[in-house]
This record gives sequence, structure tokens and C-alpha cells, in this order.
Amino acid sequence: MMSNRTKNRRQLPPLNALRAFEAVARFLSFTKAADELLVTQSAVSRQVKNLEDILGVSLILRKAQLELTEEGKRLLPVLTDSFDRMDQIIGSFRRQSKKPPLSLAVPPTFARRILLPRLPEFQAAHPDLEIRIETPPVNPDFRNSGHDVAILFGEMEADGLVADVLMRERSGPLAAPALIEKSNWPDIKTMITKAPLLHVRQGNDSWYDWRLLARQLGLAGVPVERGLVVETADQAVQAAIAGGGVTEVDSRLCQDEIAAGRLVAPFDVSMLTGRTYTMVCRPDETELARIAAFRAWAVAALAEQPEPEPAAEDSAPK
Repeated sequence: MMSNRTKNRRQLPPLNALRAFEAVARFLSFTKAADELLVTQSAVSRQVKNLEDILGVSLILRKAQLELTEEGKRLLPVLTDSFDRMDQIIGSFRRQSKKPPLSLAVPPTFARRILLPRLPEFQAAHPDLEIRIETPPVNPDFRNSGHDVAILFGEMEADGLVADVLMRERSGPLAAPALIEKSNWPDIKTMITKAPLLHVRQGNDSWYDWRLLARQLGLAGVPVERGLVVETADQAVQAAIAGGGVTEVDSRLCQDEIAAGRLVAPFDVSMLTGRTYTMVCRPDETELARIAAFRAWAVAALAEQPEPEPAAEDSAPK
């Protein structure tokens, strides 16, 4: 059953007046109370006088040394205890609360093979920052997503966003040594014509990358519409290692496999595809500490050094 106290509206004086009196009564000093409350001494005095007028009693005897009246002595411990309890509870809320996490959207292969191996460096510098990484199979609608930062892949315009190009895609053929040895293609035209090809789906055109390479090599019209189509470059790399075909991928995404000899370039040829890995954030959020910190680190740790585009003859088979 609801008590009369909860039914009836509390008849309490203003909180600022109660705080002013409690501070003055503890210190027996208007000056020290004003310092604690970060207000002027006259403001504290007015608040205490206002409280006395509301209550209709004197709480402090204003002598050379301040003294509490009997009413003041009764009120002080109640207020001090109440404020202490509020401070403890509110403090516990603050201790439980965490800084907002850093939310990232990153292409799956870039996340696994570029970002995650380097991320411990950033984590060591920001040990209290929670990081959440999502790897959507396609670029998210960043302007309407809840991510703090996204790394987008493709040919894109970042109008209205702060954009940092981290890597320009340069792709070339890679395959397992056993497949290259068994097939013994005499030239790249034969390889493109006859080899089992691995394709990474790009929108509605599953054959785009190989078609682009053939065109840049002057082999437009050579059929490439065959082979295995996968969703990510990481899957294409795994399929190539298993001998399932020749993949066309940026070699920086599979440096370990190349170093270990599990993938080999059958021909020394590569091309700039026109696609980039671009980091974006919203202009009104660049000063947020978690975003500013990650952006500065990513540009230093992940961004490639600019290099001139090779001359046309560099793209020919060697």
C-alpha cells in the first residue's frame, strides 16, 4: 500500500540552498564553502539566507565565529548523510560506465590480412579503448551506419566525408607452384585462355578483374568467363593455394603465402585496378578522441607510400 509520504509531493527547499547551508555548516565558514562549491561567497550567503526564509527559522548565528542554531545542528547531519549517499551511488555509476567503443567497418580480407596483424600496436597505445570490428561483405552505407570509421573498397566518391586513401589496389596473377609447373603455360595469353581462373565477385560482374587485366595487356576479347567465383580475396587466395586455379589479387594481401612459396607469380605482371582502400569518417567527428587516435595511427601504420604509376611497358609480360 502506498504511504502518505509517497502519495504527497515532497515539500523541499531548492537543492542549491541545501548544498550551500550544508557546506557552510561543515566548515563554519562562508569562504571555504564558496571555494568547495565554486561560487562566490556572497552567492553562498544569499542561498543560506534564502533557505532560512523558506524554513522560517535561523540556521546559523552570524558572529565573529559562525555557530549553528539548534535547528541548524539538527539539519546538518541529515543533509551530510544524504549528500554522501548520493555521491557514493553516483560515483559507482561513473566507475561502471565505459568510454564509448571504437566501431569500425572493414572489408573482410583487409581486416584479416592487413589490419588485424598490426592492430596490437594500436591496442597497446590505447589499452582502455574497446574496439569493435565488423566485416560486411559489401561497403556499408556509412553516412547512415553507426560506425565511427569505415574502410571502404572500390572506386568511390567520399563527398561530405573525411577520406584517407590507405592503399591503391595493384593486382596480378598468383597460383600454387604445382599448378604452374604442371600447366607450363608458355605465355600469359595462354594462361588467361586455358587456366582455371579464380574470380572475386565485384558487384554484378564476376569476371571484371580478369577482363580488365586482359584489356590492359592488349588481349581484349580473350575469354575469361569461366572458373570459380568467390566472395572475398581471402577465399580466392585459399583456393589458389589448394591448386584450384589462378587468382588475381594484390600481393600485399598474401605476403606470408608468397614468402613461404605457397603462391607464386607465373608471370611478372601487375596492374592498378583503379580501386582503393579508403578510410572515411564524418567531418563533425574527427576531433573525438577515439576517432582521431585511430585515424592518426592508421595513416601512419597502414597507408602505403605514394609511388608513381609504372609506364605502360612495365605491365607487359616478362
